[in-house]
Amino acid sequence: MIVATAGHIDHGKTTLVRALTGMETDRLKEEKARGISIEVGFAHLPLDDGRMLSFIDVPGHERFIRNMLGGVYAVGHALLVVAADDGVMPQTREHLHILGLLGLRDGTVVITKCDRAGPDRIAQVRAEVDELLESAGFPPFPQIAVSATTGAGIGALRHRLAEVAALESPPERPDGAWPRFVVDRVFVAAGSGTVLRGTLLAGEVRIGDSLLVSPAGIRGRVRKLQRHGQAVELVRAGERCAINLANLDHASVARGDWLVHPEADHVTDRIDVRIRVLRGEARALAHWTPLHLHIGAADIPARLALRRGGAIEAGQEALAQLRLDRPVHAAHGDRLIIRDQSASRTIGGGFVVNPFPPSRRSRRSAVLQALDGRDRRAGLLALLDGLPDGVPMDWFARIHTMPLPQALELLPQGAPLTRTRIPTAFSFMRAERLGLRAAEAVARFHAARQDASGIELSRLHKEIAPGQEAEVFADLVRQCAAGWELELVGSQLRLAGFDSTANPQDKQSWSLIWPILEDAGFQIPSARELSVQTSIPLQKVRDLLHRKAALGEAVKITPERFALPETVETLARKAAETARRSADGLFSAADYRDVIGTGRALAIEILECLDRQGVTLRQGNVRLLRAGHDATAATAAGPAHPPRIQNRRTR
Repeated sequence: MIVATAGHIDHGKTTLVRALTGMETDRLKEEKARGISIEVGFAHLPLDDGRMLSFIDVPGHERFIRNMLGGVYAVGHALLVVAADDGVMPQTREHLHILGLLGLRDGTVVITKCDRAGPDRIAQVRAEVDELLESAGFPPFPQIAVSATTGAGIGALRHRLAEVAALESPPERPDGAWPRFVVDRVFVAAGSGTVLRGTLLAGEVRIGDSLLVSPAGIRGRVRKLQRHGQAVELVRAGERCAINLANLDHASVARGDWLVHPEADHVTDRIDVRIRVLRGEARALAHWTPLHLHIGAADIPARLALRRGGAIEAGQEALAQLRLDRPVHAAHGDRLIIRDQSASRTIGGGFVVNPFPPSRRSRRSAVLQALDGRDRRAGLLALLDGLPDGVPMDWFARIHTMPLPQALELLPQGAPLTRTRIPTAFSFMRAERLGLRAAEAVARFHAARQDASGIELSRLHKEIAPGQEAEVFADLVRQCAAGWELELVGSQLRLAGFDSTANPQDKQSWSLIWPILEDAGFQIPSARELSVQTSIPLQKVRDLLHRKAALGEAVKITPERFALPETVETLARKAAETARRSADGLFSAADYRDVIGTGRALAIEILECLDRQGVTLRQGNVRLLRAGHDATAATAAGPAHPPRIQNRRTR
């Protein structure tokens, strides 16, 4: 468990940590000379049950609040330190507000320097602290009076911390999560090189791992790991550690940077956030207010962007956007603090809702409403319900800095998911609504064009889902068409069972064409020949034959020649018969021509059709019957959905 001190300057935070752990956290020459903490200090305390407490000792002087913010980013428990002789002071209040804005709700009040005050004064300080906690919206904290000089109360404080550590829930460690390490100190160690100290917020880091410094994008390899001063092979989420990186110049990394998995190196210069303004602010925060953003251990100048005329009043919270002076690594749920333009006063804080806001305002509003919380699965479900064009799962994984497979596991079982370049998920409700719109649009098309086989998918996309990626729409239709009682034939969508040739004119034409095809046998006539024999215009013959082929009532041999399904079945059997006559199963177009009794050109056209159906396979100038093919099973349905020959497609 990570424990942070908080409180006013000279209230004994560093002395308290030394009394608890026996370790000195002030390490800088200036700190020792001036008797104040300037940088964040660290110590640790082993407990009797084998657990380890990590202490972060933060500076209390108002000039070093920036340093303090870099240290308390990922703590699990706070010690609010108040000196008995001084009582509650300005930085006591500001530190407490910061802890609250960072989401910390569990703490212990430590009244220090009790050897300098009597019982009445200590009771007065206790009352002041209770009032402060209540005014800041905190529940009452246990209070322990101590004296680091005499040792009074130190044992009771250790016991309190041991109880808290025993009750602490382990940090979330989803399998396969990408590591994210917030850097709060950089130094050079003799014989080792660049060392980064900080807290691992997610994932795991092992020796040998390759990590990127973000936002710089510089790669380094983990050479050594230390936790609590001991060399280790592995560190996990929620642990403080030191990481020694090979191939990294210490000048290329600084406090406020992150170490992340190479695939999680996504940076942004604008983030959608939920902001809460502290109650004591004299004025509301207006649009384009200049601020200092503290996120992780970084301090970045920024502007607050609100809707026109908008403002956030003191004590209120709202969704907003921050425009940053430079890019930063951020993820959904990351806590943040905002201070005024001069960085002298904490104004408020909150968390990141979306680090990669969409450009479309309507989509941004829906995304903000869905992600306005910290639970990933609940956010995904809300997105599925709120976004009619679906949820791009690579974007969802990116805003949570998690691998795509892990993000996909959050989807409801069986939820529609496209198999496109960008996998896009839909809720059952959204897919059903799209299906209803598609069925209505297809029905309207059939009513207007009874002689058309179906509506082109590209036209339907523009009509009912123009904001959706075309490939996403097409793949979703392919997956769901049957459930929507629609049929997708090639690039056209039609109502299930729809017959575009059922109109009187087509029925009349087919009654003339069908007997000719039946009587022709293997001497399959061309569309031009059919036109001459029936006196039907050539274009109408072609159109009807193509629509009959889409319905499975004809088989396309070539774009100009069609046969009845029964004829093609017989031709397939003849191919099997030809193959059986050969000792090695191979036969030529001439061999097949001799069996069916047609000209060579027509025999080749028929064989190419059988190739497409998967009946035969061409190898150079000869063919063979495909392995396992039942020649009697060749049906007219073949051309509509022909089996694909993988790797070897011949003509």
